[in-house]
Amino acid sequence: MIDPFWPVRPSRLRATFLTQQKKSQSDMSKQIRRGGGWNKGETARRIELYSSAYQLAWKQIPPAQRRARPDISLRIHASIRRQLKQGALDSISIASAALKDVIDP
Repeated sequence: MIDPFWPVRPSRLRATFLTQQKKSQSDMSKQIRRGGGWNKGETARRIELYSSAYQLAWKQIPPAQRRARPDISLRIHASIRRQLKQGALDSISIASAALKDVIDP
């Protein structure tokens, strides 16, 4: 008996879904390769910039203040990320702005 409400077999439906899913994944990877996302060099540069800015800022905070305010590392992290998203390029200026954000809330 043919079910009129199910015109497509479940196996065929699953194969169609998987094919569409693979197409959408390949479209996303093409978009990233075309410049829709960051390339590896840009990502590495941002990681290096974040790391050096965080180290510079962290070294300027006295240990007593680090103990008194345990959330200070998260605040530095958030400030640096915000600046990187805005396009900052100098680790020293990023670190000094992060310290201003953290010390003078």
